[in-house]
Amino acid sequence: MPFKLNEYDEAFRDFVGEVVRELARARDPVLREMTFEAVSSTVGSRVQGRDGLNVDLAPSAVGFGITLTDDAIRTFDRDAFVLDLDAAADEYAKGLMKMWVETMNKLTGATGNVVDAGGNLTFETFYELLDKMEWPDVDENGEQVLPSIVAHPDTAQKLASLPAPTPEQQARLDDLKRRKHEESLARRRSRRLS
Repeated sequence: MPFKLNEYDEAFRDFVGEVVRELARARDPVLREMTFEAVSSTVGSRVQGRDGLNVDLAPSAVGFGITLTDDAIRTFDRDAFVLDLDAAADEYAKGLMKMWVETMNKLTGATGNVVDAGGNLTFETFYELLDKMEWPDVDENGEQVLPSIVAHPDTAQKLASLPAPTPEQQARLDDLKRRKHEESLARRRSRRLS
């Protein structure tokens, strides 16, 4: 090659990376809710479990491969390029979701936030799940933000097909919501600036 323009390579790499990331987010509802932050290196995390033990999360990276043939570049074959971007986005989305699910499994297991329905999802197991969760903070109006639940499609279908709660069950849910609301307000009051 007679000369090389690094700034073009970097701009193309950044463009492809952003396109693949956004295509991956567009194809997955969980990824769509996530924000991505650029970091200069891959670092691990440490989370403290309820029993005081630390859970170490090793650094991990998720990537994708994309290969453009010389002929496709020479003829500017846009269709081939779009198909390569789409395949890369699919690979990237699957890798990110695999890493996220493995991380959540490790964290929930270590913190004791696991509910095993034993294949039989009932109001009681759903209530136990909600009770073990730390609910998101209250919004700017002081209203409780309800937690999001990510579930396998079969489990989501079972959740959706649970019968409507009885008046007693609804009273328990209302009480749980009030308690979680108080916990959220207490967390907000005890925050410290660092």
